[in-house]
Amino acid sequence: MASSSAVTDQLFGTLGHTEGALYQLPRKIPLRIEPKTYFANERTFLAWLSMATTLGTVATAIAGFSVEDGDASGRKSSISPRTVELISMLLLPISVGMIAYALFIFYSRSENIRKKRIGFFDEKVGPLSVAIIVMISLTLILASAIKDVVSSR
Repeated sequence: MASSSAVTDQLFGTLGHTEGALYQLPRKIPLRIEPKTYFANERTFLAWLSMATTLGTVATAIAGFSVEDGDASGRKSSISPRTVELISMLLLPISVGMIAYALFIFYSRSENIRKKRIGFFDEKVGPLSVAIIVMISLTLILASAIKDVVSSR
């Protein structure tokens, strides 16, 4: 069984797993890291936070407006409270998970930049897995909404 650091090294790349890094000669001149590298890391972090906040806000707004709409008017909504609960129960944890993921990646990249480690700074697993999770949850929400609309007729 591989240790967690070995798995992390293989996913994110380090001296032992970056192609050609073992053949790289040591530098005689200290490595200078540009300030734009730190700003790019921060900009990526803020983009992830923005997307997670938007997702959480939409889920909360849908839940809030549906409860308010159902109480204020006497008419029946085409989307059931069960679907609204499904939206909240799926999208809110996803947005919290995205924030935790963004914080982890931001911190690990900052440490790699600060320590001037050789390795990859691109993501191989995270964005794809988040996209798949969001796609599956939105498909479940769509299927539930279609079922509600069909059954209300």
